[in-house]
Amino acid sequence: MKKVTALFALAGFALVLLSGCAGKDNTLPPAPLTEFKPTLRVEPLWSTNIGKGSRKYYLRMTPAISGNTVFADNYDGDVVALEAQTGKTIWQANAHTNLTSGVTAADGKLLVGSENGTVIAFDQATGARLWVAPVGSQILAAPVIAKGMVLVKSMDGILDALSETDGRQLWRFTQDVPALSLHAESQPAVSGNVVVAGFSNGKTIGLNLQTGQLLWSVDVSESKGMTDIERMIDVDATPVIVGSVVYVGTYQGNIAAIGLQSGRLIWRHEISTYSGIAADAKNLYVSDAKSYVWGFDQDVGAVLWRQDHLQGRMISGPALSDGYVVVADGYGYVHWMTKSEGQFAARVQVSDAGATVPPVIANHLVLVYTRDGKLYAFREMI
Repeated sequence: MKKVTALFALAGFALVLLSGCAGKDNTLPPAPLTEFKPTLRVEPLWSTNIGKGSRKYYLRMTPAISGNTVFADNYDGDVVALEAQTGKTIWQANAHTNLTSGVTAADGKLLVGSENGTVIAFDQATGARLWVAPVGSQILAAPVIAKGMVLVKSMDGILDALSETDGRQLWRFTQDVPALSLHAESQPAVSGNVVVAGFSNGKTIGLNLQTGQLLWSVDVSESKGMTDIERMIDVDATPVIVGSVVYVGTYQGNIAAIGLQSGRLIWRHEISTYSGIAADAKNLYVSDAKSYVWGFDQDVGAVLWRQDHLQGRMISGPALSDGYVVVADGYGYVHWMTKSEGQFAARVQVSDAGATVPPVIANHLVLVYTRDGKLYAFREMI
């Protein structure tokens, strides 16, 4: 079944019911910012405009860092390479189509996904177009490069594996997906020879990377309720793999730990998430649908802490730095919390448009890309 209606829009990763679909507004009001004593110094490095960003759409247009270069795109099709330390433009190209995913930078290539269902590959060094491959419907999650292959999901429940060299299709896996879903997609995740992908029907599946053969399928959550809206259980947070365990989360459902090779359910905890999860060597960090940030023990799923002072602020998924969990919000702020207790450590202000994607962090360089196309670089002074 093709996904014919995306009933919800992701407003800074907060769910806003489209007009006419609900009798009252159940959106949580944003919590006021709380005062705290900063324990981490964060300094601005540079900022620049990447056109008009995602325009009026709430897209996960996440930038990327590769070496000393930052890459970003926008809805109007612009793709840029910038010097990481200065923000100076290295090159700029155009995809000649509207882009709806973020960028992936690996193996000397830069990949983006489009509104009309094509994957476009550019040369990282020059911005020259290498190939274009049609895969189906709109692409909302950035493609993933693994072992000479490009893995890309489209909104109609299709996962394609393409040749990294020329975009040729190698295999295709399809899932029946509901007509109503969140307007978002998770990326596939790869470890060894296993691809893990989540779909808007609530299923998380493991596939053989080389052949696309199904290895296992897990329903992390069960649809509940009387209406299609109440029964939505999209897997829109990209799965995270740590060792032999996969961590996944669903909207209106659960987060769960699953065996990578077996698909065996290890534990699960009831929580609604769609914006993202992150993990280090010991713990799991989750942004939930209420804009709470959680810390969990990876082994048993026990709650370590919960930060609820960002309630209703439409936070992004979490990003991790040394000792800190970092989220952006829909009201123009970026927040650092300690990994150990979830206590606020730093806060910076960016564009009032807010951010719909997690910060991107590498070597204490923190990138924040706001909806209106402003890209900010900060330095953690650790």
